[in-house]
Amino acid sequence: MPAPTLALVEEARGEGLAVRVAEIASTPGHPSTGSAWMYRVMARMAFEAAAENAVQPETGWGQ
Repeated sequence: MPAPTLALVEEARGEGLAVRVAEIASTPGHPSTGSAWMYRVMARMAFEAAAENAVQPETGWGQ
C-alpha cells in the first residue's frame, strides 16, 4: 500500500544526503571523507524507500 507522505519525507532525506555527499566530495580533506560511502548508501536507501512508497501512475503499459 502506497504511503505518499513517507515517500515525500524519504525523497527529501535522500536529496539532503546527496547534497552532503557532494559537499564531502568537493572539499579536499573534509573530515567526513572516510564516511562518505555511508552517506551514499543511506541516500540510495532513502530514494528506494521513496520509490517503494510513492503512488505510481497507471500508464497501462505491461497490463
